[in-house]
Amino acid sequence: MKSSVKNRSSKPAAKSRVKSAAALFTQELPGGLRGITNTLYIGATQSTQDIARALAQTGAQQGTLIISGEQTGGRGRLGRQWHSAPGGLYMSIVLRPNAAPADLSELGIAAAHAVTQTLSEICQIKAKVKPPNDVLAFDPAKKTWRKISGISAESSCAGDTTEWITVGIGVNLANTLSRDLDTATTVKRITGQTPDRDNFLRKFFTLFWDRYSAWELHAASKRNT
Repeated sequence: MKSSVKNRSSKPAAKSRVKSAAALFTQELPGGLRGITNTLYIGATQSTQDIARALAQTGAQQGTLIISGEQTGGRGRLGRQWHSAPGGLYMSIVLRPNAAPADLSELGIAAAHAVTQTLSEICQIKAKVKPPNDVLAFDPAKKTWRKISGISAESSCAGDTTEWITVGIGVNLANTLSRDLDTATTVKRITGQTPDRDNFLRKFFTLFWDRYSAWELHAASKRNT
C-alpha cells in the first residue's frame, strides 16, 4: 500500500474544485452508515479521490463519504487509470487519524480486509487480500482467483503528523467489465445476483471502523512511546 499513498500539500485551487464538485451532488445516500458524518452522491465523475482530496484540503470532517455511480478516470496504484462502469461501488472517505505518515500504508490493508469480510458475509464469496492494495475473489466457475476490488489512498502530512488521508475503494458489484479484462470479476458474475449496494455499505462500514479504530490505536501508541 505504501506506493499507493501519495502525499500532497494543500493548494489554493482546491476551493474552486470543491465548488465544481458541489454542483454534481445530486442526492444523499441512505442513512445508517456507521461513522459517516456526511454522504455525497455523484452520478458520474472522473474520480471520487479528486473530490475527496479537494474537500479534505478545505476542512471536510472525518467520515465524509463520496460515492459515484461511474468513474471515467479512476486511478489505482502507480497512477494506473481505468473506466469504472455503472453498477459498481466507487467511493472515497476522508479520514483524519492520529497516526504518523509511516503507519498509513497499513490503513489500506485494513480497508482491504474489511472488503473481504463484507464479500464473505453479505455475498458469500470467498475473498482474500493481495498486497499492497487488491482484493481477489474466487470464481468457482473459472476455478481461479480474480480481482474484485482495489484500494488507493492519498494523504497530506506535515512532519510526523498526518493532516488527512483519503481512502478510495472500488468494488465490482454488478458493473460490466471490458472483454479484454480477463483478470477481474464481479459479484454478479460469481453469484448470478445483483447485490444490494446499501446493505454492502452498511456491513462494510461496520467492519471498517472496527479495523480503523484498532489501527489508529496501535499507531497512536507508537507515537507516545
